[in-house]
Amino acid sequence: MTQYKFSPYIEANHEFLKRLAKTKSDHKKHSLLVKATPDQILAIVEICANILKNNFILTNPQRKRLANYAEYYRSIARSRTEHTARHRIQQGGQLAIATLLAPVLSVLAQSLLDKVI
Repeated sequence: MTQYKFSPYIEANHEFLKRLAKTKSDHKKHSLLVKATPDQILAIVEICANILKNNFILTNPQRKRLANYAEYYRSIARSRTEHTARHRIQQGGQLAIATLLAPVLSVLAQSLLDKVI
C-alpha cells in the first residue's frame, strides 16, 4: 500500500473533514462550512490541489465520480486566500465536497492507525 505524507492542515483537521464527509444533511454541511476555521478551509483546498495534481492515487470509479465536479475542484484549488476558498466552497454543492473527501479520509484514517500501531 502506498504511504502518503499528509500536510499538517489535513492531519490537524481530520475530525472536521470526517464530520463534513459523513454528514448527510446539506443544511448541516453548510453550517459546518460557515463555521469552519481558516485552517479547515485550507485543508479542503489542499485536498483539491493534491487530487488534481495526481498526488493521490484514485481508483477508476472514484476518478469518474470526481470528474463530474472537476471544474469546481479546479476553482477551489486555484484559490489564493482562505476568504476566496470559503466563498467558492460555499457556492458549490455539498455533495461535491463529500465526494471529494471520502477517498482521502479512508487513506488518512489508515495512515493515522499505522502511526498508532
